[in-house]
Amino acid sequence: MGAIASSNHQPHDAAGRHSAAGTDPRCASVLHAAPRIAMLSVHTCPLAAPGGKQTGGMNVYVRELMRQLGRRGFLVDAFTRSESAAIPHVPDTDLGPNVRVIHIVSGPETPVTRDEIWANVPAFIEGVCGFIEAEGLHYDLYHSHYWMSGHVAAELRRCHPAPIVHMFHTLGAMKDLAAGGGPSTENVDRIPTERAIMGYADALVAATSIDMEHMVELYGADPSKIEIIPPGVDLDVFRPMPREVALAHLHRDPCERMILFVGRMDPIKGLDTLIRAMGLVVSRDPSLRENACLCVVGGDASEDLRRADAELGRLNDLAESLGLGHLVRFIGSLGQDDLRYYYNAAEVVVVPSRYESFGMVALEAMACGTPVIASDVGGLSTLIRDGRTGFLVPDGDPEALAAKLQPLLALPEIHDTLGEHGTATAEAYGWPAIAERVEALYGQVWREWHMRALGGVTVAGSGAP
Repeated sequence: MGAIASSNHQPHDAAGRHSAAGTDPRCASVLHAAPRIAMLSVHTCPLAAPGGKQTGGMNVYVRELMRQLGRRGFLVDAFTRSESAAIPHVPDTDLGPNVRVIHIVSGPETPVTRDEIWANVPAFIEGVCGFIEAEGLHYDLYHSHYWMSGHVAAELRRCHPAPIVHMFHTLGAMKDLAAGGGPSTENVDRIPTERAIMGYADALVAATSIDMEHMVELYGADPSKIEIIPPGVDLDVFRPMPREVALAHLHRDPCERMILFVGRMDPIKGLDTLIRAMGLVVSRDPSLRENACLCVVGGDASEDLRRADAELGRLNDLAESLGLGHLVRFIGSLGQDDLRYYYNAAEVVVVPSRYESFGMVALEAMACGTPVIASDVGGLSTLIRDGRTGFLVPDGDPEALAAKLQPLLALPEIHDTLGEHGTATAEAYGWPAIAERVEALYGQVWREWHMRALGGVTVAGSGAP
């Protein structure tokens, strides 16, 4: 794709200071007309560690996509809500050249619920507009993530016109379906706002073909607007290593036979199903009480916060009631550099979600050569090759999950074969290849935007791709 023409473009370094050129030689040919992207991630900061109440695979996705686009010569500003007055509003980062993260004050600078974040979205929009005007910026494209950010993109476009590319990451209608007919826990504005975004966004990114089907069938989205581009994985970070090396890095042996769960403490993640399955496995093989454990990465491991967090408390109580209190270990949130050692130390990673638009945890585990057992839902159904890279089981079925856990723990040769196939599969999801596809989508959207703006007439030498 050719460089996108734009105004007011000067390369900036990670702290937001202007610099003469990017450090990556691949950027040299495009930095003279570097496109500027506003990456919108209102409710969660791309710098936050996954596993917290508002953090997960989306954080990793936004962060890694920004990093790759910066290397490719784009100038990327990510706007997110400020959760702490102690953190600079434009902090130094390790994301590399041409990338900034900008914290916007909108409501109290503390962690709050998503409903409170939504209530303060008007202040967020005002803050972003103020930043744009203070710096004299022009963005060539808004790339929004999650429904709140899609609404922000539409409001910003009123004053600062540019096309919108949107990725939902999860869909409110699917979360309601996954709840099994119980009362919705989603904001009442979420589904109507998602439907509106599908109407006005210039392009929608779906993680899988199943994700695309959900948009079309549940929301009436125009399939011609939807581009299927899966999330990527950092193959330099997530790679196989000897198990003894991984355990040595952890500074302790968590247990000889580690079963690993990575994710938020959210009922939709299905951790209760895994704890019940663990109880079944241990009851059938009591020796596992001495050498097995379930390590839970995510949430907060501190006792005070565990008592304060209803879901974490519920899961802790469930483990105790099944006699698994000493086998279920809550580790807390981890950064990717530490997380890779847990993946490699584990015998199996379990993703028991009731709904998952893609399944980044499964992909990271596969890249490390660790077998995955996952619910046969959403993107997991297409990512996991049943019987080859892992196993798919019905969601919410502890018995089916236990039936797949037992042979993996009993037969090392199954573990090794599945792991090798998983590593080979993950190779196709390297972030450089994924970012190239996103860049191609930007070019397509930009061409169509200019065609509409110019009444279908292109202008020679405009710099548009």
